[in-house]
Amino acid sequence: MSIQIESDLAKILERIEGKIDNLQKDVGDLKVSSAKLESEIKRIEEKLTGDIRRVEEKLTGDIRRVEEKLTGDIRRVEEKLEPKIDGISKRLENQEFVSRSIVVALIVAILGGFAKLFGLIGNP
Repeated sequence: MSIQIESDLAKILERIEGKIDNLQKDVGDLKVSSAKLESEIKRIEEKLTGDIRRVEEKLTGDIRRVEEKLTGDIRRVEEKLEPKIDGISKRLENQEFVSRSIVVALIVAILGGFAKLFGLIGNP
């Protein structure tokens, strides 16, 4: 009976060793797959980083061009409007002078009317 137990144990041991070998092979395959995935992730990450840099550079260039264009447009508008603003300013100054003159004339007329009404000024 001991011979049979030993042979059964030997068979069981062989099966266990076979399974361990299979597991070691699977673990080795998983390590290789993991290394491949890591290298692929690294490659994709580098590619994305490069793409992001290119997009940032392109956007920066576009933003600079738009800023330069807007600055030029603003300068042209300022140059175009400056004479008109000066003309409006001169007209406003003239209008203020006329308005003051009219107010002074009205005050003098009202004071003259009161003076005549109260007899401060004689009749001609």
